[in-house]
Amino acid sequence: MGGLTLAKALLNDGGHVQVRLYEAWDDWKVRGGALGLAAGARVLQRLGLGMELAAISNQNQGMRYYAEGKELNSASIPGDFVMRPDLQRIVVESLPAETIKLGHKLVDIVEDQDEVRLSFENGVTDSADVVVASDGIHSFVRQKVFGADQPVYTGYRVLYSVSSKPIRPDPTMASMHWLQADGTGFAVLDVTAGKGEGRHDICAVILGSQEAVTDRWDSTIVRERFAELAREAAPNHEVLRRSVESADVCFDWGVYQQPVRASWISNHGRVVLLGDAAHATAPFMGQGANMAMHDAWCLSRVLLNEDLSLREGLRLYEASRKSYCESVVSASSKVGKMHTATGLQALGRNFLLKPLLLWNLRKTWAVDPTERNPWETEPSSLQRLGLRLRALCA
Repeated sequence: MGGLTLAKALLNDGGHVQVRLYEAWDDWKVRGGALGLAAGARVLQRLGLGMELAAISNQNQGMRYYAEGKELNSASIPGDFVMRPDLQRIVVESLPAETIKLGHKLVDIVEDQDEVRLSFENGVTDSADVVVASDGIHSFVRQKVFGADQPVYTGYRVLYSVSSKPIRPDPTMASMHWLQADGTGFAVLDVTAGKGEGRHDICAVILGSQEAVTDRWDSTIVRERFAELAREAAPNHEVLRRSVESADVCFDWGVYQQPVRASWISNHGRVVLLGDAAHATAPFMGQGANMAMHDAWCLSRVLLNEDLSLREGLRLYEASRKSYCESVVSASSKVGKMHTATGLQALGRNFLLKPLLLWNLRKTWAVDPTERNPWETEPSSLQRLGLRLRALCA
């Protein structure tokens, strides 16, 4: 989604830049199920896709929190929950067909001070002034240009079900249940994505695991394991029980994050990282896609600013995004630890840390990438209030 959003943002300017979007697969595929959009939704609205987003998304209003079956409280955290294929489709359909090059698997990339040269498996070659690597957690460009490293296993796994049959009583509110079984902490999240015929109900079980499960969404179908864990973790959880019975597909997903890089910009300043290629994160704050789309908006602003050189623009992009994204990655892993806490730590989470967790989530989900340009100073609290009031009035 980061690369698609960047292409859309650059082309929306009126065409004074040339954009080519290379995709390794022969057709559009997706991994995973649902996405919760906040910052990403605000970007799409600014790009003229607000109506298309509204047509495919469930406007979730917040989250209810439970511990051992008892409701603790609820939090207002609005967001647009969509299925990944639908979200991808509306952005792809908004792009000129000639911009997209499917079936182009990158096999070599070389940069110098003047350009970047690309070679693809199908024999095609190309050159560009700047290449944006939005090719995910296993980024070929990151490994080739920035030096080899490997995603780091966080110690968490998520068993995840997707059901096209409605199994949740209230699609307007997500639910998080914190549970313990045999000394092990679990969290069960259920949420609705999409609407109408495109509605899907999602149920995910979060747990700690020493086994470094693969992070490739399409590698494992684990309906039996999901059913076993549901019986073990939450035998009285009605939505989880229904999800076992009616799931169209189940995934067993190991959670990984990227090692921190000193810079997202290559030595010659013509290759830059974006999204998961730069800062893949645990999903426990719901910010992976949001950060990638925020990256795309920020990078588009500096690339379209003719008063900035390429080097100045990329440095400004990195300064605007790198420390913030790395702080979210760190916070998300800490939230994973909270979700799977047991004993006294669980009690502390339920009654002491929960307000901090909710405050952090609200703050993060309220981020609006379009409030200011990267070269503008951050508005004061009073200015931010004025901007929000103006947006409400509009």
